[in-house]
Amino acid sequence: MTVTARTAEETVIEGYADADNTCAPVELPRLLLMKSPEHGVVCYRIEDFEVVGDSGSDRACIGRWVRGISIFYLARPGYSGPDSLRYEAITDRRRDRVAVRVRVLPGFGNDSDAAGPSDSEREPAMSLGPVPACVGPVS
Repeated sequence: MTVTARTAEETVIEGYADADNTCAPVELPRLLLMKSPEHGVVCYRIEDFEVVGDSGSDRACIGRWVRGISIFYLARPGYSGPDSLRYEAITDRRRDRVAVRVRVLPGFGNDSDAAGPSDSEREPAMSLGPVPACVGPVS
């Protein structure tokens, strides 16, 4: 999958929602980071989704809201260019392995286009394992 992001703006990579035929949440996946991005961070938020498509046969939840989980990418300030990551979304019934290529474009504001840290000062990559929850409001 390929995602286009802007410097210093959170970008949704993917959302997951699994609901029963009454649209009640069944299970949120566990998200495991398998390859961390070199120039940004990923995190998740639990939020409500309006269902526009349904992989189930009953399609009962289309047009309704269900609780789910979204995974976000945020490039480090001043970075633009390519990045990539891999993660797994795991439930009791399935395991999705997802490879993501991110194309980071410069931000719109003056401060988001400022030069970031040099390679020698670059922040360490995220740890592999469970994807952390996002902190702060959605940007």
